[in-house]
Amino acid sequence: MAILSSRKNSVLNSIVGDYIKMAVPIASETIAREHGLGVSSATIRNDVVELEHEGYITRPHSSAGSVPLDKGYRFYVETVSTYDYYQTNDTVRSSIRDELNKVETDVDVWTSVAAAVLSGLIDNMAIVTFPKALESKVRHIHLVPLQDLVLMLIVVFEQAGLRRQLIRTRVPLDSADLESSVNKANEMLVGLSSFEIESKEMLLSSFEKDLVESTVLMLKNEDRSESLDHYFDGLRKLLDQPEFADKDQVRSLVEGVEDGSLAQAVFEEIPDHKGVRVVIGQENRGDLLWPLSIVLGQYGVPGYAYGTIGAIGPVRMQYAKTIASVELVTDVMSELVETVHGV
Repeated sequence: MAILSSRKNSVLNSIVGDYIKMAVPIASETIAREHGLGVSSATIRNDVVELEHEGYITRPHSSAGSVPLDKGYRFYVETVSTYDYYQTNDTVRSSIRDELNKVETDVDVWTSVAAAVLSGLIDNMAIVTFPKALESKVRHIHLVPLQDLVLMLIVVFEQAGLRRQLIRTRVPLDSADLESSVNKANEMLVGLSSFEIESKEMLLSSFEKDLVESTVLMLKNEDRSESLDHYFDGLRKLLDQPEFADKDQVRSLVEGVEDGSLAQAVFEEIPDHKGVRVVIGQENRGDLLWPLSIVLGQYGVPGYAYGTIGAIGPVRMQYAKTIASVELVTDVMSELVETVHGV
């Protein structure tokens, strides 16, 4: 990040902060009048000219007010404090925890509630992924008879989610045999990963071997899967922003949500470390996200299971509040992962 003088720092952050609030170009006279920087509007105009030359802001013409560019927003994000939001507000934290605790055993609902909570805090769109295990383990196995020799094997994973697969028996099996085999499989496989299952010595019938091999295959496929199940919430709030008055832009965003391309573009920006990552406008790799900024954080337990929570809004986003909101909901969700799974 470039180093600016203390005064230019204050001028730039005043421009960005005011533009975020008002969505109109910010005049030098407004900064001099509203921010008490102790200098004249003429001095501020000189700083504005330099900030424009350095690529932090733009002005439609020399006498117009200032509009931040991506570089200006980046400087603002790197220098603005988020401490005032929620850090000491136990009421907000408790309220969020209570909302999520109501559904803590139902991961589907838990994830959708988290997205709704975050969207409500930031008044923009939110995305939350299901917690994904670093290594999938068996939580429970079910068998559903379909035809004489065809069964549906359902493997529920310990952290979240499930997979289904059709398996064929070599000879017809009655309900007592099926119940015995699936009970035996649950006794031997629950809590184990694919590697642990393959390393374990087991005395099995031919059908039980098929059952175990199919379970191992499903665990491995889940571990290899790069897809991230997710929930969006707050698309209408995003589209209510003045930046999205253009119908073509609205259509592009709606199509991106419906066909999954928006989520995929967001996932490409997921941080590979703990903490929040802010990606502004054309810093995003996908041009679908260029009109947007995203704030992403990972929740979960290191080495066990993780998920992503993110805020999506216009480049003119309330960054301080959004960063603090993502941090807060991420912390609460990490606590729930620890509690629900006894980590």
